[in-house]
Amino acid sequence: MAEESASENRTRVLSEPESLDEQLTAEALLRRIPVKPQERYHFIRSIGFGGMKAVLLVHDADTGRDVAMAIMPDFRERPLRDRVQFIREALRTARLEHPNIVPVHDIGLDQNGSPYFTMKFLRGQSLAAVFQKLRRRDPATMAQHSPKSLLQIYIRICNAIAFAHSQGVLHLDLKPGNVHVGQHGEVSVIDWGLAREQGESSTLSGECGPKSGTARGTPGYMAPEQAAGLDELQSERTDIYALGAILYAFLTYQDPLQGLPVDERMRRTLSGDIPAPSEVAENNVPAALEAICRQAMALNPADRYGSVVELRADIFAFLTGYAPKAEKAPFWKQFLLFCFRNFSLLLLLALLLLIAIGVLLYLDEKLLFSFQQ
Repeated sequence: MAEESASENRTRVLSEPESLDEQLTAEALLRRIPVKPQERYHFIRSIGFGGMKAVLLVHDADTGRDVAMAIMPDFRERPLRDRVQFIREALRTARLEHPNIVPVHDIGLDQNGSPYFTMKFLRGQSLAAVFQKLRRRDPATMAQHSPKSLLQIYIRICNAIAFAHSQGVLHLDLKPGNVHVGQHGEVSVIDWGLAREQGESSTLSGECGPKSGTARGTPGYMAPEQAAGLDELQSERTDIYALGAILYAFLTYQDPLQGLPVDERMRRTLSGDIPAPSEVAENNVPAALEAICRQAMALNPADRYGSVVELRADIFAFLTGYAPKAEKAPFWKQFLLFCFRNFSLLLLLALLLLIAIGVLLYLDEKLLFSFQQ
């Protein structure tokens, strides 16, 4: 599953603050960020580029470790809005201290006034790269990532977003490319560049944010209200839709609506015309997981899970042999699941019952023989 270009993946507004008050507030935020000498960090190599950021691998001389450094290479050509968004991404991510969210170590401005922040250097690969290899049936990747282990990764993603929501932060750009899987099973949600506070107005007063009406995110993973640019309707359920789309990728090893032009993907997102995972997956898709996916990706936000915790609970239910609430399983299936969960106990009870019947038959036969005598 190849990553799409940034021009296809995102639409951003690049304009200066709307008012003098906004500009003063933005400049006050930038003044809070200290100017630091750069002798501490020594360039090793470039890691990647996306959106407004370039990410470098640098050596931190103070701590003796390699870290990832996000910079804005063209900051002089960028409007104040972008510089403030860059700093706010760093501040938000630093506030979200969680095992499944990439930690921020340092935030500052260099001597030229260019903002930067450093993060833990993540070794491994993106979840998108994992899916691409699984789609090719790469033997090593298939051996490492069983369906059950993939769902364990999914639960860790849910843990990160549930924590962010508890802190009042929406991610708004969840996708496999923004999930990093480490060499030893670590899972980190990265790239909080589009994140904002829950309940924040579309004008993002004091933050110089984009105007309502502009779609920002990744086609296929944007909820309908996000694809329509309705900032005022975006909520936890917007991220829940994206989590449903990530589950879709877990089940199919491809993006929802993959292969279609961006405009068509957006149109189908707005109409809810998205094929079920079982219609596009090469392997069998469990009905329970498909039901979870469809509820998370419901067209109407009110029809989705009310929280990430509810979504995660349904995944736990599936993993532990219960019927998820989203499946609305009939009684016979719930009974079968009960039997599977308690197979050893039922087998023992059946064995005890057979022994009891055998004993009774033996005693009955012995009593009958005694009576005949």
